[in-house]
Amino acid sequence: MKKFLLVVTLCALLGSFAMSQSQNHATNGDPSAAMMKEFTRTTKADGLVLNFALLNNKTVDFLFQGTSKSAVLAKTDGATVFYIWGISEKDTTLDTQFEVEQDGKTYAGETVNLKNLQAGPLAKGTRISGLIQLNQKINVAQPFTIKGANHSSAEFKLSQSAIKQLEK
Repeated sequence: MKKFLLVVTLCALLGSFAMSQSQNHATNGDPSAAMMKEFTRTTKADGLVLNFALLNNKTVDFLFQGTSKSAVLAKTDGATVFYIWGISEKDTTLDTQFEVEQDGKTYAGETVNLKNLQAGPLAKGTRISGLIQLNQKINVAQPFTIKGANHSSAEFKLSQSAIKQLEK
């Protein structure tokens, strides 16, 4: 009986230790995930859930590998580029015309299809991904808004922490 109680006690202690560790991990979070959150915005519009990530050296490292990583980094050297991904929640038609507005100016975005990011019909449950590339760099330290794709809109106002990460 004593052995049984000892085993139960040890299991309870180990279980509570494991729970405290998982809670600490959840509160501290993965640094890469926290960094991605700083540079990502999500929007819903006309049956689409879209995510936009501002690409920079840190986010490219997180999202891409191998030769695609090198190619995307080369794109970000001369222009502002976003990674877009999402899913259709219903049958809809995808519009791939994107633009960025900042300080009263509008910058047209060119889409690069990685997966299903093409204008036209989109079935429910279809996943999309691709790039939106501007023809120049914008000042990402200032607020800006991405508009397009079925009247979606995502506002970026980077935190001071995110801006400091860009300076490293």
